[in-house]
Amino acid sequence: MIRNNKGVWMQYNYFPGRLRFRDPVLRDGDIRKAALDAVSILCPQAEISYKESTASILAVYPADSVNVEELKKLVPYLLKIEPKIRFYTPKKKGDVLAGIEEIKTAINRMMKA
Repeated sequence: MIRNNKGVWMQYNYFPGRLRFRDPVLRDGDIRKAALDAVSILCPQAEISYKESTASILAVYPADSVNVEELKKLVPYLLKIEPKIRFYTPKKKGDVLAGIEEIKTAINRMMKA
């Protein structure tokens, strides 16, 4: 968990077959859609839901359909975008969306390899 500028914790949870991340930035419809798209590219068979009250995305998928080693390759991209999210203001929306696009591009490259 990471504390953002509003005193709220950014949270990522991973267990085989289950991925959840929550942050108030997901309440922005464009950012949420981009994040949901990235998750659906990563695991097309996932059941993905969004819960407004907690600003969280949950993906439940067959545990053997996603390689943990492949997920680890995304960490540098997540670390790159994290400061933009942690100190998010609407002025940074374009940067956040660009970071998510970079993650989607990396996922697409992984899927083709």
